[in-house]
Amino acid sequence: MTVGPAAVVRAIIVAREANDLATSLRYIAPDSLDQGRRVSREDWRRKWEHMRAGCPDMEVTTEHSVENGEWVANRYTIRGTQTGDFFGQAPTGERFEIQGMDMVRVRDGRLIEHWAFAEPLPNGQ
Repeated sequence: MTVGPAAVVRAIIVAREANDLATSLRYIAPDSLDQGRRVSREDWRRKWEHMRAGCPDMEVTTEHSVENGEWVANRYTIRGTQTGDFFGQAPTGERFEIQGMDMVRVRDGRLIEHWAFAEPLPNGQ
């Protein structure tokens, strides 16, 4: 049974939020694209660890997903408390909520390509 792109993305998020990066990484191809840059699973691990360090209580809620073949487009909300550097933003100690969208390409049950954008943190955070 083939796992669709939306199910793969959900599995990555659920495992990542449980801090089970090993499981999340199993859904990533050994060589993938992130924002047009070729990356490894170790690059993904570092990115997620950096995100968790900057926002330990980060939650990602997928508001809507649309699948088309190998692709899934997601609209999501990220919530958390910024206690460390978060994508180049200095820590504020404040709770935040931002909206974002991404497109993920999945082949053979693994993420092979990821594109995303999100609104800036509110109030210049």
